[in-house]
Amino acid sequence: MLPPNKLRSALSQTRLVAAHGPWTRIVGFRHLKGPPPGMTGPPQPLWGGAARVDGARFTPRGGFDSIYLAWDPITALMEVQAIVLLPSGPVTLWAVPWAGVTVDGVVSNVLDLTKPAVLSALGTTEQEMTGAWLKGNDAPTQTLARAAHDSGKIAAIKYHSAKHQGGMNLVVFPDRLAVTKTDYLEVYDPHGDLPQWLGS
Repeated sequence: MLPPNKLRSALSQTRLVAAHGPWTRIVGFRHLKGPPPGMTGPPQPLWGGAARVDGARFTPRGGFDSIYLAWDPITALMEVQAIVLLPSGPVTLWAVPWAGVTVDGVVSNVLDLTKPAVLSALGTTEQEMTGAWLKGNDAPTQTLARAAHDSGKIAAIKYHSAKHQGGMNLVVFPDRLAVTKTDYLEVYDPHGDLPQWLGS
């Protein structure tokens, strides 16, 4: 990974892309029994505060809200370790209750880490971006995400799944969706049980 000053410069020169839904989001059922902690109102399946509180691959603990999405439901379930994929097919694990929602939307200004040229320009590798990370000091992925978020322009990061070969994920910074007025995320819920829309 490039040093901080060079990383900021490289990010400012990196060509960003747009991403379009639908995506899958897996949420701990306990988070959908009521509003997020300290808030009132209905449950919020697009609440990004849990990643900020606990830390996640691209979210430093205590950093910024982040919404993790996957391009397919198998990848989403594997990311939360609800299933494993064997040659014979997916196998369910003993897991706490999870709920899956389909999320539609458009996100501009996406940093695409699935492109080797982008990784090279940032002085990183696929191995560094998908490697194991531990809670504590910022992992390289968290350092990169912090610089991306601090840019004020980058709204999301697209990256390969570390848990599902061939799977792709998107982590969205909800406070950056307003940078482009057409950007939004919306839970697909025609019955109105868990509706939520985020955008400018």
